[in-house]
Amino acid sequence: MDTLALALIFLFQFNGQSSCQEGTRPNIVMVMSDAFDGRLTFDPGSKVVQLPYINYLRELGSTFLDAYTNSPICCPSRAAMWSGQFVHLSQSWNNFKCLDGNVTTWMDLLEANGYFTKMMGKLDYTSGSHSVSNRVEAWTRDVQFLLRQEGRPVTQLVGNMSTVRIMRKDWENTDKAARWLRQRAASSHKPFALYLGLNLPHPYKTESLGPTAGGSTFLTSPYWLEKVSSDLISVPKWLPVADMHPVDYYSTYTKNCSGAFTEAEVKRIRAFYYAMCAEADAMLGQVISALRETGLLNNTVVIFTADHGELAMEHRQFYKMSMFEGSSHVPLLIMGPEMMSGLQVKQLVSLVDIYPTVLDIAGIPAVLNLSGHSLLPLLSKSTAFSKKERPHWIFSEYHGCNVNASTYMLRSGRWKYIAYADGVSPQLFDLRLDKEELHNVVLRFPHVQAQLDKLLCSIVDYPKVSKAVHIYNKKAFGDWRNSLGRNYSLVIANLRWHVDWQKDALANERAIDKWSLDSTRPDS
Repeated sequence: MDTLALALIFLFQFNGQSSCQEGTRPNIVMVMSDAFDGRLTFDPGSKVVQLPYINYLRELGSTFLDAYTNSPICCPSRAAMWSGQFVHLSQSWNNFKCLDGNVTTWMDLLEANGYFTKMMGKLDYTSGSHSVSNRVEAWTRDVQFLLRQEGRPVTQLVGNMSTVRIMRKDWENTDKAARWLRQRAASSHKPFALYLGLNLPHPYKTESLGPTAGGSTFLTSPYWLEKVSSDLISVPKWLPVADMHPVDYYSTYTKNCSGAFTEAEVKRIRAFYYAMCAEADAMLGQVISALRETGLLNNTVVIFTADHGELAMEHRQFYKMSMFEGSSHVPLLIMGPEMMSGLQVKQLVSLVDIYPTVLDIAGIPAVLNLSGHSLLPLLSKSTAFSKKERPHWIFSEYHGCNVNASTYMLRSGRWKYIAYADGVSPQLFDLRLDKEELHNVVLRFPHVQAQLDKLLCSIVDYPKVSKAVHIYNKKAFGDWRNSLGRNYSLVIANLRWHVDWQKDALANERAIDKWSLDSTRPDS
């Protein structure tokens, strides 16, 4: 184990003094990163990069081995986490359409029940955010054209071995969080709850592509690259393009990953991504250190998680928006008083479980109509918590850009089932035998597909949801188009897809017109 983490454990065990009287409700601190692959928090993934503070949580807390996002994109995922409801229930369809500003989050309930609360950094769960490009690409995903929506993934090295603070905004927010813990929380007579949202290790905006560019630059310094074990970086296997599922191919093309990549390029992208994860881990460390130095750690529940993962060139893709493990599998580590340490939890869980868990920790009565279930019975040393049987499945869905069909994922035991409406063929992966998810076995196991589809339909009427998304997309796009008036042609031609769009702008406009007026689709 990392020397620094061992030292921190020693300090915690022998120097940590709680400033709260025994029997008081515990404090709650959550650090939520963006695009952190959950498989890096346990072996063998954890060996590829040094993450001492995540290892610290592993040793003194519990690690969930199979934790998933409820939607593999920023805003809908966070909407599920903050509301405790599946995405289709809140109609959080894309990064623009998420929760209303007046939704009751678990942080609201903590404050209403006597907690001193603070939220810092990236929140990103209410409607109206993100770029125009992002929302237009989501609305028009059914249009019959194929346009690259992202910059080709690239790497950028900055600074030298003394360059530590790369993502300055995240560091500023981390510093503020640490100061708040030292100055405000430590002097509070009430239990406190702190949320810190990080942007790392999300790729950076590629400035050379202009003001509408997306985040396709993996950027770090030699200091962080040194934390990565280059000899352990794997080069993922790719299916031949002709064998790709049509939805996966659409994602690969629109993410600008359909061209040639050398093995060295792929390894470099993955190395830079892991280095960015190491920088995010150091920010988590700042928060843990502030808790320890103020004597608050012994009476604080610390949660580390992420909104989704990062494919980092697995399946010939980067970014998220996919149900493949790199994109949908998130970290979830929880440490706190009266919780077991060194535990590796095998039960399937997802981000909607955080809402009831936080309420359980704070002793707040359960809220009705939540999609998740408290994790506390899996973690607590106490027998006071009911050991109710949890569902044997988790559910995730996606309705945004870079994917041309609403996607529904059901994970149960060894199986991952991915279903679509509108006549798109499903996928089935046996994760016990096929960890790389290269073999769609849906035709080999029709009985498994039938059982899982029946279970999925008991959770969500997914053809009905897909139809609702179609209707929303057409209406939202039509309203946006009408709002532009004469400027429509100019604006749409210069969005993130402008390189491909302007090769034949008239044909692309006509394709959108045909889609807008098409009355043969079931959503029309």
